[in-house]
Amino acid sequence: MSEPAAPSSPSSPTSRRRRLALAGVSLVAAAALAGLGASWASGSRLSELPKGPVLAKAIERGTLVVGVRRYPRPAPPEAPTPPEPDGFDATLARELARSLNLKLELVGLDVAAQEAALREGRVDLLVAGVPTTAAPKGIDAAPGSYDTGSGLVVALRKGRVQDAEALRGASVCVGEGSGYAGAVSLRFGAEPHSYPSSVHAVSAFMAGECTALAEDAEVLERLLKNDEWRFYKPLASGLRPPSDAAIRLPQGDAASRDYLAAALRQWRADGTLAQARGARAGNLQFEITLLKDGFICHS
Repeated sequence: MSEPAAPSSPSSPTSRRRRLALAGVSLVAAAALAGLGASWASGSRLSELPKGPVLAKAIERGTLVVGVRRYPRPAPPEAPTPPEPDGFDATLARELARSLNLKLELVGLDVAAQEAALREGRVDLLVAGVPTTAAPKGIDAAPGSYDTGSGLVVALRKGRVQDAEALRGASVCVGEGSGYAGAVSLRFGAEPHSYPSSVHAVSAFMAGECTALAEDAEVLERLLKNDEWRFYKPLASGLRPPSDAAIRLPQGDAASRDYLAAALRQWRADGTLAQARGARAGNLQFEITLLKDGFICHS
């Protein structure tokens, strides 16, 4: 085994570039979220709706506690970063808290811990993508999806898979909580391989761990314009997740469930979801560009 590379001196140009790039990730995300917050008006119509026990408890506490996905951002090999909340999930959780005039507490959860956290009352709600299994007893979901984009599948231009029909049995990289995992399985008979985040899925795909990659079309269309993506091509478009990325809550609270469903409808109508997806695409593109600069995805 080769020896790990020695860390760059704090004053070296490489170290300075890395610090600036990492700071850029936070600045891009913060700017995107600030812009969204300024442009979204918390719906007065939502404030008039009744809140059931779940939301009433949060109102009494003064804080909405939301479980979200988390993952470590790309970082230098010698300086891994701890997992942080997914920006897309956090944006929607923040908008929910704003609509209720509450503070927000985000709880980053690995997929295996999400349902237990909700059942045990450690979080009020889950905003964590598409669940891997049908909702178990004790967990409900507000009708509607907050991740409504169209998906795209890409592969190597000169790889063994040259058309969508050849995807049967092929491995496809997807991010945790992605509805496109179910889409490629049902539509093409492909075998989705889940990674901690979309940027991890992209990293794994570019490293050759999967034959293809499935992701939001807006994200991949941006990436395919980059010179380093000239070796890849679209295979299939128009993917629609067969399952909703639903806001989950404890079972038996119809009023809170209806409030969350109304929030989703309003976000679709007023452009909130479209803006959140656009911000997500921009942030992912930035994180993925770091991979070619020598940063890696620590799992």
